[in-house]
Amino acid sequence: MNPEVYFRPMAAPIDDEFQVRLEGQSALLAPARERYYRLVLALAESRWQERLRQELPLLREVRAHQDALDALLGPALRRAQAENWPTSHPTVRTLWEVHSLREQLARDVARKLGRSAQESLGGLMSSLEDWLITLPREVPAHLREQTAAELLPDTLPALREAVLFAARLEPLFAHPVLLSGRLPFSSRQREELALGWARGEAALAALWRRLSGVDARGFMVAELRERAALAPRRPPGTGTERLLHAEYWYQEARSRLLHMARLRLAPLEPDPAECLAVMWWLFEREYAPHVRLHAPGVLEDARAALFEVAYEFWDAQRPDIPEDERWTPARWARLDKLAGRADEGRQGPDGEHVCEALRELIQRHGVGTRVSRGWWAPSRLTQLVQRAREVLG
Repeated sequence: MNPEVYFRPMAAPIDDEFQVRLEGQSALLAPARERYYRLVLALAESRWQERLRQELPLLREVRAHQDALDALLGPALRRAQAENWPTSHPTVRTLWEVHSLREQLARDVARKLGRSAQESLGGLMSSLEDWLITLPREVPAHLREQTAAELLPDTLPALREAVLFAARLEPLFAHPVLLSGRLPFSSRQREELALGWARGEAALAALWRRLSGVDARGFMVAELRERAALAPRRPPGTGTERLLHAEYWYQEARSRLLHMARLRLAPLEPDPAECLAVMWWLFEREYAPHVRLHAPGVLEDARAALFEVAYEFWDAQRPDIPEDERWTPARWARLDKLAGRADEGRQGPDGEHVCEALRELIQRHGVGTRVSRGWWAPSRLTQLVQRAREVLG
């Protein structure tokens, strides 16, 4: 007899055949049972919100393992029923206990949140964590940084949108911009800026609301807004720094855009919402004179026309424009139509400001000319445009 065959060691006996049937995944069960049990007990307490706020790492641990457990539990339970596994066996008993605790945890969390227990437990746990960390409370000074970081994880959709927004703004406004000449953006940059502005602005507003909703006394938010006014010194590395970085470039870009718009609308003094509506129009108007200013819900038609009149006179007097492009027949034709539209509304002081600017322009250019003799000051914008054409055209 071959000695090697005779002395071959026997395979170790299988202590638990059900661990084999679970294909090595049974090690997930006991820790899951403990985590589920702790959370079920915490949810049953009268001050469960306070208790669970102390158990946030446990919630995250449950969520981190939930996909693997869901992949194990479904097939394992179906097989246990089909093959009639004995519930007295420790591994099988643990399997059913984990299932029972999971179902109870899902019901309890769903009831607390007013959601459906049929939702995935991972999704319910994410919602529970977000709800817990956004509960209004007083945030002590030593916990402000930690609380802000907790409220601004990198996975937050609004934060990701704000980061993209800042990535568009910083390259455009990181260097000095000539405010009075042609708009210093390419066609693609103008389009991306106009299309992405509302989404970026909404994302930032949502992030500040999230922080304000927690910060009962407002000290944390006030401190963060002060920091957001300072130019970033390094690339952001945390959620808090990403918010501050995005807010800084948003305010910087907004300030410069408002300045550009107001410069082109002088002597008008539009409010910020009107300025931005005009700015998006200017992105097109500077290269396509036929484009009209339409901003439903922001500007009435007559007021939009008044802005266009102010812009036409600014554009014609720009120092960087060629002489043959200043007072062209096409410009006067546009001004005639726009003045008529503007005269249809009651413009109040703003309308008078534009009229006064036109009177000064006519007087300045009409000195010593035949047109200046018998000068009179009409009150309607259409009449002033006609008189300006006589002097300048």
